[in-house]
Amino acid sequence: MSNNPYFRKGAATPNQQFRGGNIATEPRQGYQAGPGVYEQPGGGYGAEQSGWNNQYNFAHPDYGQAYPQQGYDQYAGGYGQPGAFGAPATATMTYDDAMVKTAILLAVSIVAGAATMLFVPLDYAMVLAIPASLIAFAVGMFGAWRPMVGPGISIAYSLFQGVALGAITNAFDTLYPGVAFQAILGTAIVVGVAVFLHMSGKVRTTAKGRRVVLTIMIAYIIFGFVNLILMLTGVTNSLRNITVGGFHLGIILGLVMIAVAGYVLISDLETAKLAVERHAPKEFAWTAAFGIVMTVLWIYLEVLRIVAYLAASSRN
Repeated sequence: MSNNPYFRKGAATPNQQFRGGNIATEPRQGYQAGPGVYEQPGGGYGAEQSGWNNQYNFAHPDYGQAYPQQGYDQYAGGYGQPGAFGAPATATMTYDDAMVKTAILLAVSIVAGAATMLFVPLDYAMVLAIPASLIAFAVGMFGAWRPMVGPGISIAYSLFQGVALGAITNAFDTLYPGVAFQAILGTAIVVGVAVFLHMSGKVRTTAKGRRVVLTIMIAYIIFGFVNLILMLTGVTNSLRNITVGGFHLGIILGLVMIAVAGYVLISDLETAKLAVERHAPKEFAWTAAFGIVMTVLWIYLEVLRIVAYLAASSRN
């Protein structure tokens, strides 16, 4: 979030007004002036992306973003208070704006994925998944380091990520019929739980928690790239197939990363809420939606992997 003027201490923001010839920079009562520093993960299918996105720059292993973040809890207790930048001079973001943009990006990914499953032959599915995921990773990383992203970057990411996920889903569902539906259901449950925890206030992200998550993310991204290289060079079919305590490493990693992604999603929702209360411009809704969608798609990929591993194990 430190990349965004609406969360940076002392920064002149686009919707600041002039008072008597001077820019009004003092925050209203109830807010601290200093912002947090978020970062979002990034990846393709060897390194993921997530949820605290552009404004945060985190890095989802397998999806492509990176985001350090800290100090967000400075705003704890600021919810419900007047905006920190005074009365906005331009149209400001609302929750509806963020949710509509999120729905648009998810729709793009779903349509792209469904079209890939229906019209791309299985023989070409995985061949298509690799370049599509790498492009999604590049777009995600580019967007992650921008103060705000617009519809172009957001839709491009959703499109390529949808194609990649559609190709991977097609391959898994052909080998293990039914895993696609199970992955969709599992994703809906994880997202629903994260939204409930956020809305109820039972879970709030902290600076320390985000630092721990960031460390896990970086390690996971490195693991993903190393695993991809070893697979492409024929050294191993996948490090995820290693057995640890009777369980596939892929299942263990998947469960850990789903928990991490759920935490990231809560942070994404917190950022959207803070942006509304800080009178961020209407265009910021694309940035908020971008982070949310990256995290949701990341969760889907992890759930799909776990379901596929379980299906494969049941056959043995």
